[in-house]
Amino acid sequence: MPSGTSPFLIDTLLAGIQSSRRQPACVGIDLTGSERRASGICVLQDREARLSLVRTDDEILRSVDAAAIGLISVDSSLGLPAGRCCAEDTCACRQYGIMRECERILRKRGIRVYPTLIRSMQNLTVRGIRLAGILREQGYEVIESYPGATQDLLQIPRKKTDVARLRTGLAGTGIRISAGGGRVTHDELDALTSALGGYFYLAGWYEAIGNAAEGCLILPDMKRVPQVQVNG
Repeated sequence: MPSGTSPFLIDTLLAGIQSSRRQPACVGIDLTGSERRASGICVLQDREARLSLVRTDDEILRSVDAAAIGLISVDSSLGLPAGRCCAEDTCACRQYGIMRECERILRKRGIRVYPTLIRSMQNLTVRGIRLAGILREQGYEVIESYPGATQDLLQIPRKKTDVARLRTGLAGTGIRISAGGGRVTHDELDALTSALGGYFYLAGWYEAIGNAAEGCLILPDMKRVPQVQVNG
């Protein structure tokens, strides 16, 4: 097991969530920028993580409705850089740049992250903002998560490093993983990581980096977590 994780992490989180008088449940979404590519979904309740893949916006919204869970944690930028009115490179607002404050903070901390409006991320950002708006209108609480940063903080390998070790590291926290499709994909594991980040939020053991105008990114604050030590 990676040195930063603990088999007791899920028990610690559940105790923290109970102390905060919240329900231990979160839907994690590892969103893609196109309906042509599958997005990962994780329904995390108590210690149980149910994983699946969906493609369309309608399928995502139906999965959320079926889960009947109030907190949604989305792996996507859910806001634009200050001064930007859209994601288009041809718009005059392009002068305000492609990066938000939260991404600058992550880079200063040595955590790898893509700018919100780098060309390869533009469709994802637009889709994330649109879906978050729909979900919030329907009464869901939606937070922005970043699985790569959460995995770094828990000292679990990212999917591009080793998918098998990523699954082992997540299972090592005490979460029980099940997937309807058999083999678990890296998208589903990132969705699970997003949901796990939601548990830190529910327990109150989180850091919101960035600003309200651009949207804050929710990350685990390991210094607040009792009994869990992260080396380094």
